[in-house]
Amino acid sequence: MPMHEEPLVGATYENPEERTFKVTAFDQDEATVTVEYADGSVETLDLDNWYDMDLEMIDDGEEDDEDEDLDSEEADDEVDLDEDDDDDPDEDEQ
Repeated sequence: MPMHEEPLVGATYENPEERTFKVTAFDQDEATVTVEYADGSVETLDLDNWYDMDLEMIDDGEEDDEDEDLDSEEADDEVDLDEDDDDDPDEDEQ
């Protein structure tokens, strides 16, 4: 099934041959899409070729890692807040 969506920079796609790549650039003026394959090779595609490709956007897992990092930072912030709450307000007045 041909791709009907514009390329999304940063998104990861897979074709029927299970070759996975990430879109690294999309130039509408030049009508090109630059992709980087999992093996590190880079290719520039015509936008017409993009729309002819049978692709599926996949989750590459990086977003999950970023979410976990944010959760850890938020948990650290909560710990800091809890420590501030333990202070007795009467102690500050003395």
